[in-house]
Amino acid sequence: MKLTDYKSKNDLPSDPEELRELLWSSILDNLFLTEQNTLLRNGVYAKSSEKKIVADDNQLVIEGLLELIPNVAPVQKDTYVETTVKKRRVKHPGRNAIPESIETETHIIDLSEQEKKCHNGCGDMVQIREEKRTVIERIPAKYVKHVYVQKVYGCNKCKDAIVAKEMPLISPLPRILPGTDLLLFVILSKYQFHLPLYRIQRMIFHESRIWFTRSTLCGWVAEICVPLKRIYDELVKNVKSGDCIHSDDTGIRCNGKSNFMWTYVNGAQTVTVFDYRESRGAAAPREFLTGVPVGSYLMTDCYASYNDAVKKHELLQLTCMMHVRREFVEAFETGYCKAFNTKALQYIRQLYRIESFVNSRDGLNEKERVTLRYHVRQRCSKPILDKLKHHLQNPDTTMVPKCRTAKAINYALNHWNNIVRYLERGDLPIDNGVSERVIRDLAIGRKNWVQVMSDNGGRQTAILFSIIATCKLNTINPSDYLKDVLLKIAIRPEGASVSDLTPVEWLKANNNGTLPEKQPLYPSPN
Repeated sequence: MKLTDYKSKNDLPSDPEELRELLWSSILDNLFLTEQNTLLRNGVYAKSSEKKIVADDNQLVIEGLLELIPNVAPVQKDTYVETTVKKRRVKHPGRNAIPESIETETHIIDLSEQEKKCHNGCGDMVQIREEKRTVIERIPAKYVKHVYVQKVYGCNKCKDAIVAKEMPLISPLPRILPGTDLLLFVILSKYQFHLPLYRIQRMIFHESRIWFTRSTLCGWVAEICVPLKRIYDELVKNVKSGDCIHSDDTGIRCNGKSNFMWTYVNGAQTVTVFDYRESRGAAAPREFLTGVPVGSYLMTDCYASYNDAVKKHELLQLTCMMHVRREFVEAFETGYCKAFNTKALQYIRQLYRIESFVNSRDGLNEKERVTLRYHVRQRCSKPILDKLKHHLQNPDTTMVPKCRTAKAINYALNHWNNIVRYLERGDLPIDNGVSERVIRDLAIGRKNWVQVMSDNGGRQTAILFSIIATCKLNTINPSDYLKDVLLKIAIRPEGASVSDLTPVEWLKANNNGTLPEKQPLYPSPN
């Protein structure tokens, strides 16, 4: 009988064994529902950061790492004297510098000649100082209608020769009204700054009193995606040509239906591609990954749809450590087996500390850093992973099989070979964080423009998000890139290669053929 079939105490079985089974089933159901309720409440009310889970026990981490380093002399215990130190107030760094490229207008506030005379009759006063105040103003967008008149000349006598100067390239697309700047404003407002088209439509109207219908704006987006599809195809080739690919997926609404956007990032984390699909089935990664070299690495979560692609294309799968950590974070938040989960999270934290240590070393080129990372992983990360596996296989506490902690243990052990595969090389990633960061922009935009209205709209979204996200990965301003490339690709013959117009190659061409060191696109997150 189900629990819902019992209407009163008289319906309970009299057999002790049946009662024991019923009680145990109720305990498991209660534990499951309690954990689900805790996770749902945390999802609504608690902070989403995972850093809060384990206390910042630096001493424990240091002691664990020191055990792995041989020939370290024991540290003598020192005697400490307790003192009181007055905390100094941190000096404000001041305003950020205003770029010199900003147009400057100087306004002189001066007295008249009569006012410069001393009121006591002493004569003319002299200037003793200047007091300045700087104010930054914003001039609203200015819309200009450019009319290009092409004068055509011919001979009235022979009526044979007709001469006209060639019309300059004034727009990346023929037969449409907007110029390059207006076109970029619409595209970047939606796909970089996540504004829905109706807001862009109203912004243009308030600034210019020009009313473009939303269908007109959609037509502009569709038109610009035709030449950009050539660059998108080059990005797909770049992602497939590498020996390591990151992949993840997220949902996107299409005219009321639930469709999906898959993302793929190359191992160097310089190119990303979005792939719009109508389903989340195995066909999506299997079809996209066709042509990837045999033996390439594929970094994913443990979603089963990747299994077919891994098997068919003979790929080596890597499992994201962030997903492993998230399982134990959720188990920790339920409050069940807290000490066990804390220790597992501390081991994972040590693994990330090791990665951070290698990434923070200065004065190394990429090859030296990869070599260092490989040796440090073999010497330090591998023993920690062995301890983590032993901890998971031999829990020091009794737990019910269906609890979140047991689920986290099974998740890690079932994919253990894929989890530790990143130790094989120094250039393999420990997690799939880059894919999740790339998808975040799509998730933010999805909350604003809600859905695409057709499958063609989904594919256009994939093209534009791929190019803008690739620009961001390389700290390129998408506006600068697109303004230059759109005019170049407009005169590039159909079928000609556009490999030199991808964001990475464009950046190299503007930096003497080399990739500059990545700098933040914005001065600070604040």
